[in-house]
Amino acid sequence: MSTATTANPASIAPGAGLNWNATSKDYAAFRPTYPPSYFSLLQQLGIGRKGQNILDLGAGTGALALPFARQGASVVALDASVGQLEQLELKASQEGIGIRTLHRRAEETGLPADNFDAITASMCWGYFDRNEILPEVDRLLKPKGLLLVSALIWDHDDPVSRVTDSLVARYNPASVRRAHDDRFDPVPGWLQDPFRLRGYLAWNEPISFTAEAWRGRIRASKWIGAALHPDIVTQFDQEHALALAPFGERFEVSHRITLHIAERTR
Repeated sequence: MSTATTANPASIAPGAGLNWNATSKDYAAFRPTYPPSYFSLLQQLGIGRKGQNILDLGAGTGALALPFARQGASVVALDASVGQLEQLELKASQEGIGIRTLHRRAEETGLPADNFDAITASMCWGYFDRNEILPEVDRLLKPKGLLLVSALIWDHDDPVSRVTDSLVARYNPASVRRAHDDRFDPVPGWLQDPFRLRGYLAWNEPISFTAEAWRGRIRASKWIGAALHPDIVTQFDQEHALALAPFGERFEVSHRITLHIAERTR
């Protein structure tokens, strides 16, 4: 496994003021990955199979990259945050998994053309410049290669989520100003030639958390740990602990899983 390579370092959200390095430890410890059913489904759909070359954009701490590597794929994990990649590398090292990591912008990978069977992007596609990312994905994929754009988002109607959302909104009002999100559109706005939609799926699954793990998961979010001063994050976390007390030490939170799979047509 290589160490992170620095090239064109930049925030994953240029101009947005997000500091993912500040929240990487919480991200690695508490952000849930997708359930096993998700990865089984992806294999049926042609992504994550043994021997495939996969590029995971905005890889973070390895929510997709690590499971794909465990399944026998050859994985390149790319992210604009050194802190995220360091946590991914630590996990991979602990498991003895070989993953190549690159610290670069997704729009300028510098990787060879026509090289990947699949390119994946989880919880990050909206941060990329769409005028740049699609041509780069087109360049990198093999003919008929697959692009996966996926998300794992807590259901805002879940009782625990409603309590958390209310508190997050007080500490970071930007969290309530949600623009239209095409992750929930059967045909996403970014779809264009030379890509055709192979499929769209969306469903809810409950994910189990301890109160401590849910607090960590929220600290790791872009609205809190990546956006606020550490002292404010501590204050938020203390108040969050009190707000969660009625739910006990363990509970489930419904999450919405979405995925679009597009095929390169040339």
